[in-house]
Order: sequence, then structure tokens, then C-alpha cells
Amino acid sequence: MSNGSSISISDQSDHSVLNTSNLVINLSVVIWTICLSLITVLANLGTIIAFWKVKGLREKPSNLLILSLAFVDLFKGLIMIPYHLSFGIFGGRWIFGELGCKFYDAMAYASVTNGLLILCTISLDRLLLVKLQYPKYIKFQSKPRILLAISICWILSLAAAIIDIGFWEYAKSTSVIASHINFDFVCLSPTRWIPEVSLIFLFTFLFTPVFLVAVFSLAFLHALHLRLQKIKRVGPEDESTVASTTGPMTSEKRLQRSRNRYLKPAMTLGALVTAMCVSTLPYFSYVVVIGLICPTCLKPIIVYYLVLLLYCTSLFDALMYGITESKLRKFYISCFKRLTERR
Repeated sequence: MSNGSSISISDQSDHSVLNTSNLVINLSVVIWTICLSLITVLANLGTIIAFWKVKGLREKPSNLLILSLAFVDLFKGLIMIPYHLSFGIFGGRWIFGELGCKFYDAMAYASVTNGLLILCTISLDRLLLVKLQYPKYIKFQSKPRILLAISICWILSLAAAIIDIGFWEYAKSTSVIASHINFDFVCLSPTRWIPEVSLIFLFTFLFTPVFLVAVFSLAFLHALHLRLQKIKRVGPEDESTVASTTGPMTSEKRLQRSRNRYLKPAMTLGALVTAMCVSTLPYFSYVVVIGLICPTCLKPIIVYYLVLLLYCTSLFDALMYGITESKLRKFYISCFKRLTERR
């Protein structure tokens, strides 16, 4: 996750991620990064406030997963993106020293891993939704179980950060290259110069959650197809054990309600997985694959933008969920109307 993963030890003092002689490039990068940070913070803060204000969002226990994801994304917007912004402002030079680099690298692992684990849990939740009969799903996915799943995601992500810090000194003492990193110019985790350690980190905390998201999502699509076919063939599910607040419904409305019960979560999951693919796959393809084969072959300016794109997941998540969740859309619309009425 380090900013300068492509910088060789011999030329750390004069190798910049940005061309400092070109003010237009520097200024545009800074403005774009500041806007990304502000919009990410506002979007995820809006999601958190909506959960506080709208009772309907809190009634469904599985929505707590979205709330947890919003807190992770808010952290990225408040802390991680501004940290990365400083790298662009100072023309590719790291100014926070080794301690700041330790914090940045550990929190980068924790926040990215947490986001992927929460998304993995969401995809598993959607799979259970279509696999189980709805009354059984409601009983099984209770609030305590959802909170336990969220706690596990946070514990594993913090473990990733602690392990990264634990390997820091070990890597510096065993790698000749890592022991000569100058943290006055570059933020580069020493673990990146030990291929075995780097592969363990990538496989455990990045590739495994992404793989599980893919598996659960594909299984969900297959189960969703079977569920919709069953609804079409047999009719709406028996909802005798599920409380209804809308009163008696016609068979057509019951059929539509049964379909929407599965199609709306499918849209939300599809939006979140799409956001993950758009923001993470370019980073993994370029930085991880090429970086492991030839670390000095990476272009620093490309790495800088790909890390920003990786953090864009925090913005994409909030936007996608806002688009697919009707209660959240209504909340934003009502807030917008209040603001325009005051003017």
C-alpha cells in the first residue's frame, strides 16, 4: 500500500512521483484529491446520519453491514486520502518519517482489508437471503449475529495492521535493501522487499477476501435465478410468519413484493461489487502483479493515481448504496428540499 513502492534505494532523494516542474499537473492532482476526500467524507457521513435519522434503515439487521462499511469509508476519506494528498503536494516526497509511514501503511492495510471483509460478509448475507426461506432468514440473521460478523471483520483488519507493524523491524534486519530505506524521502514498507512476506500479506488480507466475494456473488446469482424461477412457478412465498404493515394484498402485489425482496438486495450487491472491481482491479493488476515481478519497473505517477483509485471505493460505495436504497434516496431528497426551502 505504500506510496513509493517503485522507488529504488539509490535515487530516493531525487525521484518524484509528480513532475514538480509542472505546476499545472501538481495543482490539478491536489485539487482532484481534495475534492475526492471532501466528497467521500460528505457522502459517507450522509449515510451514517441517514441511519441515525431514518428508523426504517435500522430495522433490518443486515443494513448494519452497510453502516459499518460507511464508517470504514469515512475513515479513508478523513485520514488515508489526506495522507496520500501530502505525497502529491510535496512532489512525491514523504514528510512524515518512519513513524508516519508505519501508521499510514498499517492503516492502509486495515482499512482496505476491512472494506473487503465487510463486502464479503454482505455477499454472504445476500446468499443466505436467497438460499433460506424468508422467515428462516429473518430468524437466522439476527442483530447479534450481524454484530458478531462485523466485530470479526474489524478484528481481522486490525490484526492485518498489527502484523504489518510486527514484520516491519524483522524485514529491516533481514533485508539489505529494506534496511537502507530513507524515510525522509519515501514511504515504503520494508516487507515489500521480502517476496515471501509480501505474498503472505497479499494472499491472506487481499486476495482471499476478493476471492470469497467473487464466490459468494456468483453463488448468489445462481441461487437468485432459482428463487425467482420458483416464485414464478409456484407463486409468492408463505408470509404468515412475517409481520405485514401494509394490510391485505392482492396475489399480484404479493408476487411483486416477493420479487423485490430479492431483486433490490441483488442491485445493491451488484453495485458494491462493481465499485470494488473498478477501483481495486487496476491497482492489483499493475502494482501487485508487476510489482512482484519487477518493482523498479513501476511508474510512480501511475502508482499515485492507482492508489487514489483504490481509495475511490469509499466514494463509490456511498454513491452506489444511495442510488439503490430507496429509503436513503428519500432521505437525501428531503434534505435537499429543506436546504432549497431555506434559501
